Amino acid sequence: MTYLRRIYGVTAACALLAACGGQARDQGAVDALRTAQQKVDAAGSARIEATMRTGDRLASTSAGTLRWSDGVEGTLTVRVTGGELAASTRELGGDPSQTRFLPEAYYTRMTDAFAARQGGRHWIRHPYDSGGDLAPADSLRALAAAKDVRKVGEETVRGTRAGHYRGTSDGQRIDVWIDARHLLVRRTQRAGDFTSTVHYRDWGTAAAARRPPAHDTVDFADVTGAGRGR
Repeated sequence: MTYLRRIYGVTAACALLAACGGQARDQGAVDALRTAQQKVDAAGSARIEATMRTGDRLASTSAGTLRWSDGVEGTLTVRVTGGELAASTRELGGDPSQTRFLPEAYYTRMTDAFAARQGGRHWIRHPYDSGGDLAPADSLRALAAAKDVRKVGEETVRGTRAGHYRGTSDGQRIDVWIDARHLLVRRTQRAGDFTSTVHYRDWGTAAAARRPPAHDTVDFADVTGAGRGR
């Protein structure tokens, strides 16, 4: 997911795998992905479990519920699981930490050590990237449009039989697994040494988040210095 890269200051590589060039599009795969996109949009929400790894630098897990109908909303708990930056991330970001998603931005809870450097404010406000991929239907849409999209085969994911589809979009390889109900079971995205995997279940489940107090919030651009001089 895009937001994970920003939380930890990661920029994914823009070039990835030229080996698939020249392959014909698999129309059956395109049709399956478009059907799944419609089903996922209609479901509107899900419980997710995600992992993120950036080479040897940082690894984490996230879990919670998100909804994507009428703007994204929900809450995830993030845990650092390893990597060279694990200690410094835990010191400033906490372990576990919490991320709250609201329609206009998402907010990451930081530690008292972070707040001491930011005028007592604990929450970082992150505006969404215009090309963000928070909604799983976005990945399905991108994969359906990929020139090298194809069905890899049938596999079992956490006890569920699912079709496995793969393609390359915007410099990243996307793999998705779709079950017999045409809903996502798993999504993996890779770019350079960045890898994220999301498992989905309990489609249509309730999801909500409470906005952090304004006096306890600092903008991401001000934390990084990009907002200075405005």
